[in-house]
Amino acid sequence: MRCPYCFTGKKFDREMTIETAKKTADFIIEYAKEHGQRAVFSFFGGEPMMAWPVMKELVLYAEQAAKAAGVVALFRMNTNGMLIKEDHLAFFEEHDLIFILSIDGHEEMHDSERVTEGGVGSHAVLAKKLPMFLEHNPGLMASVVITPHNVRHTAKGIAYLWDQGFRFQIIKPDVTQAWTREAIAELDRQYTAVAEDYLTRTRAGHELYLNLLDDKWINHAKGAEGLSIRCDVGSSQISISPAGNLYPCVRWVKEDEEGVPNLGNVFTGFNPERLAEIRAASGAPKQPCGDCSYNDGTCANECACEHYSATGRIDTPAPALCEHEQVIVPIATRVGNTLWRERNPVFMQKLYPTLPKLIQIRTDRNDHADDGANP
Repeated sequence: MRCPYCFTGKKFDREMTIETAKKTADFIIEYAKEHGQRAVFSFFGGEPMMAWPVMKELVLYAEQAAKAAGVVALFRMNTNGMLIKEDHLAFFEEHDLIFILSIDGHEEMHDSERVTEGGVGSHAVLAKKLPMFLEHNPGLMASVVITPHNVRHTAKGIAYLWDQGFRFQIIKPDVTQAWTREAIAELDRQYTAVAEDYLTRTRAGHELYLNLLDDKWINHAKGAEGLSIRCDVGSSQISISPAGNLYPCVRWVKEDEEGVPNLGNVFTGFNPERLAEIRAASGAPKQPCGDCSYNDGTCANECACEHYSATGRIDTPAPALCEHEQVIVPIATRVGNTLWRERNPVFMQKLYPTLPKLIQIRTDRNDHADDGANP
């Protein structure tokens, strides 16, 4: 694939060796045991399925190593799905490997960005696999990237995925690009249409997750101290390159060239000074967010690696991210308030799972009181 928005840098044929893969598994399991965490292996690329033999052996090795260490091992993958076949799905099922599918909506939207090396759209091949994928995992999550080039297709693209049977969608704007005023205005129109469609489906009883809306509501419900989305760059999340080098997150790896700052290597361990520097920078106040009214957990400005890709600084979000949030926050607030006023059961159960029961108890008490019963 040759998606123009890919953040992994130049394409190169560099595959992790079996030796490095096993050492990586040992490193992750030891780290997880030391910190009382689960060992979560998330395969990323490029396209991880291009290294299927190595990935398969790593899973088998890590399962046994984790069991011996008394650590829970989980396996995840981001994939374009093009190389996945039925025998792969059987392996995923057996070893509880869950994947997120990169698919940018319907054919017109998807093929405007997600093309092969020859420049041919990839949707036709992928669309044939969707029934098989969704039968394997009805909770399959779709990952959609929105750019200035494909933004005009957003509403139809997201609706297409709902109609195909997806119930979970992550929408990610490409904030590394420059968004013109016209593109932002189009984004506003598209997100408004997306929100109305989501509202209609939720009223019909469909249980859906769309990060653009749901994450805003979850953060509001939990409050600033209990945000559902927190950047754990350089902490519980570490990215490991084919050479075994350690990075704070996937967007730092790129070409993994010699001389590029990293956090160490699976063979030699962490560089503690560099690790402390990254963690401190990640936790610092975002610039130039300051006293912005959205800088209270409402704005999705937590991703340090996204900031790094766009601006070269961990603490400085891209201007396009700010513009994006100024579009989506009012829309999410309006839809959330509407569903709250309607006491929509899907919405209430999702965000306030104890409230429906409390409301019913209160209603029952009022009904008894009206009948002259004891309160």
